[in-house]
Amino acid sequence: MKKKFAAFVLCVICLVSAAGCGQTKTDEQTPPAADQSTTTDDYLTGIGGTYVELFPELSKSEYRNIWIDATAPLVGAENAEATTDLLLGMCMAEPYGPEAAEKYEADSDSMAFNCYFLGGIDKFVMDGHMITGLDAQGREVFSHTYQLLDEENENGFIFYQSEDENSGEFTYFAFSPDTMETTYHLEFRYAEDLSDLQSWFEGNYAYWNAAAIAENYDQATMENVIELFATENLSNAE
Repeated sequence: MKKKFAAFVLCVICLVSAAGCGQTKTDEQTPPAADQSTTTDDYLTGIGGTYVELFPELSKSEYRNIWIDATAPLVGAENAEATTDLLLGMCMAEPYGPEAAEKYEADSDSMAFNCYFLGGIDKFVMDGHMITGLDAQGREVFSHTYQLLDEENENGFIFYQSEDENSGEFTYFAFSPDTMETTYHLEFRYAEDLSDLQSWFEGNYAYWNAAAIAENYDQATMENVIELFATENLSNAE
């Protein structure tokens, strides 16, 4: 029964996910998450702070009951545990890029997104138009100032380019318009080549989209992001 229900929810998620770690694309799956906020030209200066990976925080055991409370009204108490595991798993895959594209082409039922930070980054620090990446020991991996690009794209992301030469894989950033104030998390991608940020399902970063939460988040924020995540992705499951 649980296995049958999990397969059903997976199909539902493929149909109704609209933003989380990405936006919908015809005949393709996108990872589940919350709605997006309104785009502004000054987006980057409005998200100042230090950010850590979202899903390792969401999956902590101390927040399990919050998940159950959020999912049970939508899928039934008997299915809340399986649904929680499924929602988390859909955004905690390891493969990305060509490896993921090949894997999911061969087995579409296993499709999921990698929503971790890449490039050895443990924390991102946003300060005005400066973005800094720190490793697990707190050492600086990169730090550049970024300028807004007028780049149209099907995902509704806001693009920035480093003002420094030789910025490597941190040359371009593409942000969803999410903020801590509106959807309690951030979503973004980064790459050396702008073309790698144009598609969710092709190229060197296929099936990857970083998800972050403020390092100093509180209990209320965690409750809000879980409730929004569950509601946005399961409200049509009935």
